[in-house]
Amino acid sequence: MTALSTIPEHVPLPAGFRATGLHCGLKSQGRPDLALILADEPVTAAAIYTQNRLVGAHVHVCRDHLLRSGGLVRAVLVNARNANCATGEKGIADARHCCDELAKRIGCPVEQVLMLSTGPIGAPLPTEKITSHLDALLGRVDDDGGMDFARAIMTTDTYPKAVHHAEYGVQVTGFAKGSGMIHPDMATMLGFLLTDATVDGASSGGVLRAVADRSFHRVTVDGDTSPNDTLLLLASGRAQSDAPATVLTATARELARHIAADGEGATRLITVVVRGAPSEQEAAHVGRVIATSPLVKTAIAGRDPNWGRILSAAGRAGVPFPAQAARVWVGTAEVYTEGVPHPEREDVAHRHLLDERDIEIGVDLAAGNAEAEVWTCDLTKDYVQINADYRS
Repeated sequence: MTALSTIPEHVPLPAGFRATGLHCGLKSQGRPDLALILADEPVTAAAIYTQNRLVGAHVHVCRDHLLRSGGLVRAVLVNARNANCATGEKGIADARHCCDELAKRIGCPVEQVLMLSTGPIGAPLPTEKITSHLDALLGRVDDDGGMDFARAIMTTDTYPKAVHHAEYGVQVTGFAKGSGMIHPDMATMLGFLLTDATVDGASSGGVLRAVADRSFHRVTVDGDTSPNDTLLLLASGRAQSDAPATVLTATARELARHIAADGEGATRLITVVVRGAPSEQEAAHVGRVIATSPLVKTAIAGRDPNWGRILSAAGRAGVPFPAQAARVWVGTAEVYTEGVPHPEREDVAHRHLLDERDIEIGVDLAAGNAEAEVWTCDLTKDYVQINADYRS
């Protein structure tokens, strides 16, 4: 299990990108709520979206704009504290209006501007608050504005999520927001991967999906999928070098782990390791079932190494395996081996849950050679409290 990285005070942006964020009046107490990524020139872009049947207005607009622009983007505008979802045709028109106003100011076709929204569902988008701050937003944008962007896209997040990797002559910077309503039915609520590498436009969608399958598709907080989930890949090509998928994936995996660690009310980041599966996809599926089990998550909240709940969740995942040959561990303590429980080791497992913030639970299915990791968090009383009065 790799330790979770610390979020930096400053995050570099790849060549060709600038960013910023400010307060436009959507959040209280002057907190930033409007964000911008601006490319110096049109860049190659790809996106994947939620699989929820209910989708936010921005999903319709992004799909249309990327199709019309041939996958080229100059700017990405993001607002927090309003999802602009379940707002009908007016919500779509409002998102288009914001894109149009930004496009006029930067001198590009409107289809090269994307807009993303996140927050409570069902309220009209306050377009005047957004458009009246576009000039100020453009006046602040620069190549040192990454953390301002990360802070402005937050909703119930307790900290901004930004990760930077530089390898093989290319840079990748990733941003994400997400704390609740997180489940791998696409990605997370909002995610952004920026790189100065060259990514072929025809293959960019496939590259992004492969990255998401090993990162954002393996994080879950509560089993609920947001209708606004969107993951963007933007590639400026300024490094004149291809981006190895390993660098993009490493950035995305680290962001996914931060999302799990910052789950609403969470006190523990949980890495669920599944080994001995027939395939990687089946290992990931079993991991997701374990990671979404409220019985597993509440046991960990109570620091109870209840391995029976872990094995039982694996057993209902629909992947055949010989339960009598399986192994289960919590931290370094193997608490079940081939049909034999080890109660004498549960104190070590309990200490792991008690003393460590980043914990590992795992199961070996003894049904193959494939493995996968899934990331989640414990389920606490605070999660209930946060979501009981989310809109009030």
